[in-house]
Amino acid sequence: MENISRRNVIGVAAGAIAGGVLAGDAAAAREAPADDKREDKPAEPAAGKTESPYKFRLGAAPARESAHGSIREHKLHDFPASSTMSAGLIHIASGGFREPHWHPNSDEWLFVMSGNIRMTIVDGKGAASRFTCGPEDVAFTPQGFGHYVENIGDAEAYVMVVHNNAEFTTVNLSEWVAGGSASVFASTMNMPVEALDDAPTGRVFIGKKHSK
Repeated sequence: MENISRRNVIGVAAGAIAGGVLAGDAAAAREAPADDKREDKPAEPAAGKTESPYKFRLGAAPARESAHGSIREHKLHDFPASSTMSAGLIHIASGGFREPHWHPNSDEWLFVMSGNIRMTIVDGKGAASRFTCGPEDVAFTPQGFGHYVENIGDAEAYVMVVHNNAEFTTVNLSEWVAGGSASVFASTMNMPVEALDDAPTGRVFIGKKHSK
């Protein structure tokens, strides 16, 4: 475990999400001939739903795609039986990262299925811990702690995250910066305001690190 300053974390950082339900189109009503023996087709099941209320195909949930990765997840409306927990599958390309963020209402348990990652977690007192994880390693981020994930391997990283809240919420750094004052953020990090001229105007979620 390596202790680093909060300023270093913010410096790296300066560089949730929800699953949808598929709805079928409503067919136009028309009068059928008397000898029409057509049978109504059952409605298409929502993505990820299965024959049992206690089973959900997370890998079939709608993916939020980016150039550097993707996430599939379920929340309460996707998987009602899981009323106290939710989960997500995240792919991060080599050199990519899950942007700095925190969850105001849930802890996060992360399991590495493949690849090699580096996690940084900042606690409520501003102390930061940075460590690496490989396949079958687990990392835990307490509720409200800032954190981010970097893929430090040559191959794609594939991780599963689990939250102890079926309706967990997320604050992403990119959204905070986009909605705040460039002058305040630039002054906080002791950099020219112009340095934020190209800052994203929306959520980054999964990005790619710049070369030094």
